Amino acid sequence: MAEVSDVFIPTSKSEEPEKRSDVNRGDHEIRRRLSFSSERGEISGLDTFKVSALPSPDGPKSRRSSAEMAEVVCPPPVNTNLKAKSGGEVKDVSSGCPQKPPEHSLDKSEDKENTAEAVTADNTQEDSSGQRSLQVSNATASKQHSTTEDSDAEVVRRAQEEGRVNVVFHGTVTQEGCYRFVSEILKCILYQRQQLPMTYDQLVYSQKKQQTAVQDKDTVHQRPVQSADMDWRKCHQTLQELEEVLQQLEMLFSLSRVPRVLLLLGGSLILPKELYEINMDALVLAGGDQCLRVSSCLRQLFRTLFVADILSDTRPVRLMPTTVLVLAHRDCGVGWFRPKLQFKVPTRVKNKVIALSTDPSTCKEPRVEESEWQDYVWFQAPMTIKGFSN
Repeated sequence: MAEVSDVFIPTSKSEEPEKRSDVNRGDHEIRRRLSFSSERGEISGLDTFKVSALPSPDGPKSRRSSAEMAEVVCPPPVNTNLKAKSGGEVKDVSSGCPQKPPEHSLDKSEDKENTAEAVTADNTQEDSSGQRSLQVSNATASKQHSTTEDSDAEVVRRAQEEGRVNVVFHGTVTQEGCYRFVSEILKCILYQRQQLPMTYDQLVYSQKKQQTAVQDKDTVHQRPVQSADMDWRKCHQTLQELEEVLQQLEMLFSLSRVPRVLLLLGGSLILPKELYEINMDALVLAGGDQCLRVSSCLRQLFRTLFVADILSDTRPVRLMPTTVLVLAHRDCGVGWFRPKLQFKVPTRVKNKVIALSTDPSTCKEPRVEESEWQDYVWFQAPMTIKGFSN
């Protein structure tokens, strides 16, 4: 069988813009004129390809048809310089087959742009919401600060004009908590009124430390009593008296409700030098975990006392005994305190009142009626607390 070789001879011709195919069977040549058009540029000429078929020994009948021999799906690669109409850019076409624009790349870029815009919008919304929340928190803090300042100003005014400090707890308290309030206020008054050279806790620590040092020295040799030992003995006596009063107060609070406590400094029961009253008749007592913590109540109490500045005095105060009186039920069964059935609160001296109460809007427990206090009488501690100084 004879071999068939197709030879493409490119020729340039610019007369005809359309596709034309001529088959010359006599010369065994097939001519095809192919034209390429592009949307982006113009082709300077058209290429004509010649296909030569070698003769076959079988004769003309055995020749293949022109369509079978010259079937061309795509022309061979042609490097044609395309010039854009603007004349600014030159592009090389390395393949004769047209290429489809990358639509998926455009879709991806559009998705990225949409995603970036959505993220930007979300960030903008978050920033705006964060700014709004910050403004609201700042406004709330400013409002609370102004409210606190107004409350502190009212506390100072009442302390100066009326000699009264009101402390309102937002919840119920326990009976044990009431004892803690009284004991801590008593320690604070003794220190603030210069009846103790230091706070109660510091005094206890110092006394124990000095007692240990004295015992170590006594084991070595005997020495005469000095002024430091006298101070230590006075300190020890004062601490013993104070601890005894506190222990008996705790016992009394376990036996009866105590609505009022009086602390009288100096003078006598009828005319003391200074008089301090702890009023707790407006407190609502309860038990269980729903009550306020004693530590938080003490912080609120002493913060209010610090703002009111009701206990401090720049003038020097001489040492004087402190007497404790409590109002309790007449049938409470207490044995250490002495009842004072005819005692009346002195009116010739200006007393300073520390009033503790419960906010009525925060609890449902009923308050104690005034008629219930008729069965309560005053009890006096049988010993006084003598102050001392270094």
